[in-house]
Amino acid sequence: MFHVECFTSSIATGANTFQQVNYKTGDTVLAPLNLGLQVSPTVSMLMFVAGVGTNIVHVRPQSASMLPFPYPTLDPNNRGGAAESPPRFHDFSQSPWQLRATDEFDIFATQNAAGAQVQYVVTGFCDQKTQPLPVQPLPPGMATQQQTPGKFTTAHWTAAATLTAGAWSVVTPIFDQPLPAGYYALVGARAFSATGLFFRMLPAMGPIWRPGGIAVQAYDQLDPANQRFIPSWDDASMGWGVWLYFYQNVPPQVEFFSTAADTAQEGWFDILYISTSVTQPS
Repeated sequence: MFHVECFTSSIATGANTFQQVNYKTGDTVLAPLNLGLQVSPTVSMLMFVAGVGTNIVHVRPQSASMLPFPYPTLDPNNRGGAAESPPRFHDFSQSPWQLRATDEFDIFATQNAAGAQVQYVVTGFCDQKTQPLPVQPLPPGMATQQQTPGKFTTAHWTAAATLTAGAWSVVTPIFDQPLPAGYYALVGARAFSATGLFFRMLPAMGPIWRPGGIAVQAYDQLDPANQRFIPSWDDASMGWGVWLYFYQNVPPQVEFFSTAADTAQEGWFDILYISTSVTQPS
């Protein structure tokens, strides 16, 4: 399992002068601690980091458990109003960075504009490295019963919520076609909004963790390779395993973090059919 949080605040100029980017506390799952967050005992590994800013230079995650080695300085990052294509994305999912539970975790960054500027950083936390899928995916188009465990597809959805600039906003996906009854695993995702930076899932069934990634602002913009189950541009990608499970009648909602009050959203869920079950076992 993994979980996504966001850091954002205005920092002064200085290409090599690190300043703290504040944890976005609002609808948060992980507890704030000073201007950072408290490392969870459950998702205590750093899985990925990505920074976005018009003139962003460096991003540096900091936690006491990283010492005495130097804090990692992560480059390159996404210079502009959205993630670049392909995105500049620091993915540790195959060897996640173990942090100490209850320690403070902070983000520092630099930028080289003439004056102060807002920076945005998304972080993912997990409980272990990516694990194998619970069922073997069937080859696309395989001649078998339609509702067979292992069937894979990408389900497209739309929404028309008004997002709140600089905060997480919840939208309810409306699928193009109803999903057949059964139990599904979400194994990848893509989210689109005109000024969307990041997204994450809001599970209807639990657990509390909200997996997510980089949002796109253009239809031809590339996702981070491992964010999709079948990558569009990197044959070496491994995916991030199962994001969450859901029944067809209670899919997750989606949270967007955007820089303006967009009113139209789209998304794509990479889903794996697990079973014909429609109720949780007693």
